[in-house]
Amino acid sequence: MRGFVLAGGRLIDPVAGIDGPHDLQIRDGRIRAVGRPGALDSVADSTRIALDGCWIMPGLIDVHVHLRDPGFPQKETIASGLRAAVAGGFTAVAAMANTEPVNDCPEISRYMLARAAEVKDGARLVPVGAVSRGLAGREPVNYEAMVLAGARLFSDDGIPVDDTALLTRAFSEVNSLGFAVSLHEEDRSLSGSGAANAGATAIVLGVPGVPAQSEVARVRRDLELALKTGAAAHIAHVSTVGAVQLVRGAKEAGARVTCEVTPHHLALEEAALLRCGTNAKMSPPLRDRETVIALRKAVADGTIDMIATDHAPHDPSSKQMAALGGFFSPDCRPELPLAAPLAAAFCRAANGVIGLETAVGVVLQTLVNSGVVNPMRMVELLAVNPAHLLRLEAATLRVGCAANVTVIDPEARWVVEPQRMVSKSRNTPFAGMELQGRVMMTIVAGEVSFDGRHRSAAQ
Repeated sequence: MRGFVLAGGRLIDPVAGIDGPHDLQIRDGRIRAVGRPGALDSVADSTRIALDGCWIMPGLIDVHVHLRDPGFPQKETIASGLRAAVAGGFTAVAAMANTEPVNDCPEISRYMLARAAEVKDGARLVPVGAVSRGLAGREPVNYEAMVLAGARLFSDDGIPVDDTALLTRAFSEVNSLGFAVSLHEEDRSLSGSGAANAGATAIVLGVPGVPAQSEVARVRRDLELALKTGAAAHIAHVSTVGAVQLVRGAKEAGARVTCEVTPHHLALEEAALLRCGTNAKMSPPLRDRETVIALRKAVADGTIDMIATDHAPHDPSSKQMAALGGFFSPDCRPELPLAAPLAAAFCRAANGVIGLETAVGVVLQTLVNSGVVNPMRMVELLAVNPAHLLRLEAATLRVGCAANVTVIDPEARWVVEPQRMVSKSRNTPFAGMELQGRVMMTIVAGEVSFDGRHRSAAQ
């Protein structure tokens, strides 16, 4: 379609200050008109798409995904990841650097962008450059060369930057280029070989725990550096009350700090490990109920700036499914604590869960439908603030802007069925869960990249 009108929906755009019934005309990749319902019905050469009852919003942006390409095609490819993204309503995703080889040089960034350009009906890929060569934490990358190759964020995610001098240099050089450093916050001397939150669930499973202090200690150090250097720092997947308090204090002190939280840390407690096994094992780990409540409050009061999926696809081998067998299947009641060989397999299992295709449903159900945030705030969390962090064009549907649009049916109910997902991996802790709220359409640069309006309720 060269031109079309999205009609009958509720347009939600915090940047433009619009929340109400509006029709939207898209033509040649741009927003061409915004009008009251019916005002654009007579526009020539435009097909009308009826979206009664749906929410129309700026395209969602995920600042934290792992696409595993190059290096791990059995887990995900750039093609499958970008198609999973649009199925989840995301028009752009920031792909982390922990590939093989690591994205620590312009050649890898250019490879990723070239593969992304080949993908039909996928999201835009934004490369995230490594902070250190090989993610080894010893030698900085050439930040300027990486920016010229397309990087718009820097992170060693999955591994903390332990060397204070290296991080100080990275803050300074990346900041001078106008970008931010995203930080995986973990003091490995405290987290050790932990496989779950240091609490009741770790004890029940019989596995080592990860204390909240591991995250808090490193957040404290890094925020002090950010204040000292004046650099833009971003705290990835915040998961503790202490870290939230430190971010809040740093903002009050004038630090240029932002932070993200994942849908799974907002929706699930550590006990999900007893039900889902390693499909709920991640870093940082799921925490206790009190922490989940505190994270939701921090989203509501603005301390947490955005929601990012930390989409981390893994094949069954990486999740130790063979070693653990059907131990955590729904029809099995595991004998706990785990026997030593099973506990060891649990600890060896890779961290991470997929999240691109469930994010909208989980966020709607956890935050919006429960009254924690309103739809305008949801768009800030999933589109407006992520665009600012990545230094992308503002996420808005104003006339003249790029037509990146997400359409959601807030009433649609559906059950998460991993085997129907677009991602190559199935490691989700939401399998079998009924969610309310689903992506109906994703438009990238004026093209309909995903259309889910005609799927059955079972799909």
